[in-house]
Amino acid sequence: MRRRKRVSCREEVLAAAHLLSAQRSEGTFSVQDVIDVMRSQGTEHLDTVIRRHVAVLMCVNGGAAGAGAYRDLERVERGRYRLLPSGDGR
Repeated sequence: MRRRKRVSCREEVLAAAHLLSAQRSEGTFSVQDVIDVMRSQGTEHLDTVIRRHVAVLMCVNGGAAGAGAYRDLERVERGRYRLLPSGDGR
């Protein structure tokens, strides 16, 4: 039996964010939107882990310890995020 390669939460969030951004004219999305896409694609990550990645670790203007560890997203208003155009966020 072959084991599925585990994809990092960040990689899955980025894939979902790209998909959601392309679907919306304003290019923004909520954390729940990301969770819904990741769940529909069979993610194994917990909702709490996904939420922390979007709102803190991947968000340049997140409001908690560790905010902006990856510079992938920007909070544009309460509960809404967008991808930053900078590339891979490192």
